Amino acid sequence: MSYSRTRDPKLASAALTRKVLDQSIFVNELLNDTLSAFEYGQRRLITELVYGTIRNLMHIDFWISRAFNKPFKRIDPDLLSMIRISLYQIIFMSNREPHSIVNESTELVKQNSGEKAAGFVNFILREILRNGTDSDNMLKILGNNRDKFLQTYYSYPEWLYKRISEVLPGEPVETYLKILNRPLGITLRIEGDDRHREELIEKLKAQGAEAVPAKDCKYGIYTSKAVNFDMVKNFEGVYIQDESSQLAVYEMGIRKGDRILDICAAPGGKTLFASFLTGETGLVTSADVNRHRLNVLAETAIKYKKKNIEVKLHDSTVVNPEWNGVFDKVLVDAPCSALGTIRRHPEVKWIKKDTDPVKMALMAEKILDSASGYVNKEGVLLFSVCTFTREETTEQVQNFILRHPEFRIEKAYYTVSSLEDNRDAFFICKMRRIK
Repeated sequence: MSYSRTRDPKLASAALTRKVLDQSIFVNELLNDTLSAFEYGQRRLITELVYGTIRNLMHIDFWISRAFNKPFKRIDPDLLSMIRISLYQIIFMSNREPHSIVNESTELVKQNSGEKAAGFVNFILREILRNGTDSDNMLKILGNNRDKFLQTYYSYPEWLYKRISEVLPGEPVETYLKILNRPLGITLRIEGDDRHREELIEKLKAQGAEAVPAKDCKYGIYTSKAVNFDMVKNFEGVYIQDESSQLAVYEMGIRKGDRILDICAAPGGKTLFASFLTGETGLVTSADVNRHRLNVLAETAIKYKKKNIEVKLHDSTVVNPEWNGVFDKVLVDAPCSALGTIRRHPEVKWIKKDTDPVKMALMAEKILDSASGYVNKEGVLLFSVCTFTREETTEQVQNFILRHPEFRIEKAYYTVSSLEDNRDAFFICKMRRIK
């Protein structure tokens, strides 16, 4: 029996988790429609169960496979999903006694799928509890293979684990696995000065949220508890935007009156920020190849009364001669493998493939080459991607500079390097045209 139309939060969590994994859908695309039918406390539980289960999927499945000892395809998909979220509760949430979680799950399955199904779920969960789920046991079962243990314990497919290791020569890879597995709260961006930011922080605290200034962008605010849109929609000049995304705009050094091109603009968060920074005397040309997403961007600009934004339907891999040498600042937030967004989108680990970085790097290369001609002398070309693979980041800009000696690199860095960095992992490179 399908759990997709249930009003029980745990059954709903199981249904959502199955749908995300079966159809390779992003969690946030499903959650909004589902959560509206539930109370606030239930919404938080569903969000935690779905994101947490997907984030720790390999870890969870390791223990299920030990108890079942047969191919997963022999388990009913709805039952497998219920076992997964129940095991997430037991291992990672630690907010209730394990046996009460087992009893609750068994009863829910019994009511919806019958005695036999309930008996199976009860057996698997109790067998896992009997055998234990501590890390030393996992390491021993894996033959003390440290790499295999880290992949499994932190839930990373082998190809992704290798790629993370590649960009960290001599560094403890476990630290970065922890970083990428640590969930992020919502980050806000304000349009105003330091005083405005402090006022908003106090207003958020008055509503029971935790809020602090962002680390590097003076317009950002970190929230460590869930701050939803309803809490900020009535505040003037407040937007939801990850700090790394903010930095991709902030690092351009935009001045009032600058003419700016956002070449891969949709959905438009960076365009809005650039619009604020350049002011009424400046202009932001916002281009994208997707007509629907560009229409949404245009509607957003109208909604926020941004009169200095113009939208253009444009394939960024193709040169537009009319733009040659026109812009003071050009932002290339290029299509990429999106592996740096795992903290907000853990499903990326299971949706993406090892071939994606090379494919996306080739597309970004074409976009960079096209965009380079649009920058005027002494102007800035800002390249950013929300990933960390070498071919999409350092190798990309190194090869670009070899092809385009008229540019020099002024600053290049990954936005995440420690557990204290409360943002997505971007690579940002600021280049200036010198001739």
